[in-house]
Amino acid sequence: MDLTKKFAFTALALMVSGQVAAADYSKVSEIPFKDDNFKQCVIAQNIEDPATITKLDCSQFSINTIDELANFPALKELQVSGSELKHVDLTHNPALESVFITKSKIDNIDVSQNPQLKELGVSFNHLSQIDLSHNPNLTDLAVVANNLTTLDLSKNPQLKYLWADRNQFTTINFSHNPNLVQAGLAENQLTTVNVSKSGKLKSLSLMYNQVVALDVTHNAQLEKLRLTDNKLTSVDVSKNHKLRSLWLTDNPLTKLDIRANPKLDDYEADDSVTIIK
Repeated sequence: MDLTKKFAFTALALMVSGQVAAADYSKVSEIPFKDDNFKQCVIAQNIEDPATITKLDCSQFSINTIDELANFPALKELQVSGSELKHVDLTHNPALESVFITKSKIDNIDVSQNPQLKELGVSFNHLSQIDLSHNPNLTDLAVVANNLTTLDLSKNPQLKYLWADRNQFTTINFSHNPNLVQAGLAENQLTTVNVSKSGKLKSLSLMYNQVVALDVTHNAQLEKLRLTDNKLTSVDVSKNHKLRSLWLTDNPLTKLDIRANPKLDDYEADDSVTIIK
C-alpha cells in the first residue's frame, strides 16, 4: 500500500473510531463519566439508551466536567452550571434547541454546529467573544456578566429577547433584528445604539452607559425605557404613546416633554429637569 493510500486509510479509521467512541455506549450505565454529579443527572432521567435522551436539566447539580455530551446526539435541551466548569463541547449535538450554561468559567463556546438553537443562556461566565452567525433561529439570548466587547446579531433575524448587561460593549446594531421585543444592556460602555429597525420593541434598558443620543421615534410599541446615568441632553418620546415607564435620572437634561404619553405613570428625572405635561 503506497503512502497516500495508507494515510487516507489511517485518517478514515480514526474518523470511524471517533464516531464509534462517541456512540459506542448503548446504555447510560456503560458511559465512564468523569464527573459523578453529571452522571447522577443523566441517571435521573430514567432513560437507559443515551441516544434517545433529549433533555438534561442539571441545574440542581454542581457540575465541573461534561465531556460526555457526544453520547447524546438527540439532545434538544441542556441546563448545566458548575463553579469550575471551563469547557463545553456542543459540536456533536446538532438537535439542540435550548442551552443554558450559567455561573461557570466558560471562556469559549462553539455553537456553529447547532443550527436549531432557539435559546442560549451563557450568563456569568468568562466569554470574550461569541459567534452566532450559524444560529438563524435564535430567539432568546442571555450573555449577562461576561467580557464581551462586540456582539454581532446580523444573522439572527428571529431574535426577540436579549439580556446583555454588564459587558464591555461600546456600540450595538439591531438593524437586522426586526422582531426584537426586549433588550437589556445596562452597565456597558455604550455610546450609540440603533433601534430604528426594531419596530416591535417594548422594553429597552441602557442604564449606566455613555449614550449621548438615542432615537426611539420608530418604536411605537415601546412601553419601558430605562436610561438612568447616561450622557443624554434630550429625549424625544413624542411617538411612544404606549410608554408606561421612563427613567432618566443622572443625565444632563434640561427639559422633558411627556404630553404625548398618556399611559406614563412611572417616570424619573432629576429635580432640575423641567417636565412638560
